Amino acid sequence: MPEDVFLELVRKHQAQIYQHAFYMLNDRDDATDVTQEVFIKAWKQGEKLRVETIKSWLLKCAHNLSLDLLRRRRFRLPLAKADDTEIETLIHAGKENVAFQSPTLSPEELCMKQERKQLVQQAIARLPLHFRTVVVMREIEGLSFEEIAETLHQPVGTVKSNTFRARKKLREMLGNFFRR
Repeated sequence: MPEDVFLELVRKHQAQIYQHAFYMLNDRDDATDVTQEVFIKAWKQGEKLRVETIKSWLLKCAHNLSLDLLRRRRFRLPLAKADDTEIETLIHAGKENVAFQSPTLSPEELCMKQERKQLVQQAIARLPLHFRTVVVMREIEGLSFEEIAETLHQPVGTVKSNTFRARKKLREMLGNFFRR
């Protein structure tokens, strides 16, 4: 694969791969490491990669590397207990902060919007891994059920039912907050 084609591939997909790894791992440094490892593997694959399936291949690679890292984490002793309530705010690629997107909102409305976003991210982080994966891919990355099924090597029906169950679980977790 020529270097300029590879650099374009990185530019086009890096943010999405990082975002996927971050939601899976809930750790900025680990997500960065996984993202780098995905593109190292892509570089090594070179001409073997097909253009029509590159996005699915990259996401599947990021997913597998994230799962491997989560498995290794189970056997690590933490040096310090992290604050479970501290979830980083993701800024989607190419988008400004909420405050700059909504100049017509009052400071109170902006604060409430940020709080709501943080609560949703915390709830997603608490989902079981198989539910978290489909929610991130469907709701955050905007992939179709077919793309998710191809990436995860699962039937489309399984992806749809996992998405339904994940949404239901999120509604249960967030129900009290949104009923205020």
